[in-house]
Amino acid sequence: MRGIDKVLNLALLLAALTFPARLAADDEEAIRLYSEGRKAYLAADYYRAGNLFVEAGEKAKSIAPKANSLLAESSAWKMCGLYYREFKAIEKLLREYPEFADFGASVEREFEIGDLFHQGAREPSFWALRWIPWLVEGDHAIEVFEKALAHAPFSAAAPRARLRLAFLYAEDGKRIKAIEELRCLVRDYPQAPERPYALLALADELMEMARRGDGDGRYINEAGETLERFRREFPNAPEISWVGIKMLEIKDIQAERLHGMAEFYRKNGREETAERYLAQVLRDFPESLPAVESEKELSQLSSDFVPGVVTANPAARLPEYKVYKVPEEARHVLLTPGENGNHYLVPVPDILSDSTAPGGKK
Repeated sequence: MRGIDKVLNLALLLAALTFPARLAADDEEAIRLYSEGRKAYLAADYYRAGNLFVEAGEKAKSIAPKANSLLAESSAWKMCGLYYREFKAIEKLLREYPEFADFGASVEREFEIGDLFHQGAREPSFWALRWIPWLVEGDHAIEVFEKALAHAPFSAAAPRARLRLAFLYAEDGKRIKAIEELRCLVRDYPQAPERPYALLALADELMEMARRGDGDGRYINEAGETLERFRREFPNAPEISWVGIKMLEIKDIQAERLHGMAEFYRKNGREETAERYLAQVLRDFPESLPAVESEKELSQLSSDFVPGVVTANPAARLPEYKVYKVPEEARHVLLTPGENGNHYLVPVPDILSDSTAPGGKK
């Protein structure tokens, strides 16, 4: 019995307890297939065992053999590395036969399967050709995480799953769903270690939505509030400098929105309204890049306006990089191409020090 998975042990125990008591004539074939699957499992022929357990579940008429077959099937697929099949078996067990399932362990395993897919695990398209690395099925991480979170939204693994799910949504172009997941993480898991990353990711997604169109400024305002919250909660985080740059970008977006409205009214002959929007840009966002053009246009529209309030600094939007000194090159060449008949194509420098070079310091 050595090496048998815990789930299969549970299935065998349940089978021993339930089959004799509830055995019906229609279940005889299912029991036979289950027994063959058990032998294959013990012989480490997990793929064949999994298929036999599937067939046993299909042949069974009673609830107990169906549930036991699913328990054993999920274990066999796990041993094969066929994680999506394992997930489907667990889901069917939780949905149709929850009284036979260890709910906590089953859902925890679903979170683990989601992590495996997120880390790059894929099922082979054909078992016989599983040795071909590119002949694989697609990524099922989104589906697995969604199901696991539906079962246990406040599991210890839930914050990490929500953060990963949000990133997967964003990569798939589903930014609204990504934002909702991040909002949920920030709201419902205040002590989670993933919280600071969720705040940064939420602000970034909101800024992207604002760039694509933010009529009432809702997205960009929420992005600013989110970054301010990060500043308050994590003042010593290494991302603080990045947050400062993003705050300037937020002001640029907010100012650009007002400047666009001023342009609209100016082109339609409503110069007084345009002046008010331009003045608002200079009053609320003097350090923004659109403030430069706004100041120029306002000075043309209003004779009373005195320029000089703009403090925009484009260089402040550039990230800071650590500068490292380039290692000094050796000043002496030990061998040159063709010297004394050698076949080197490039010079061979002295990579140690001047003290070891010919004529160097002793």
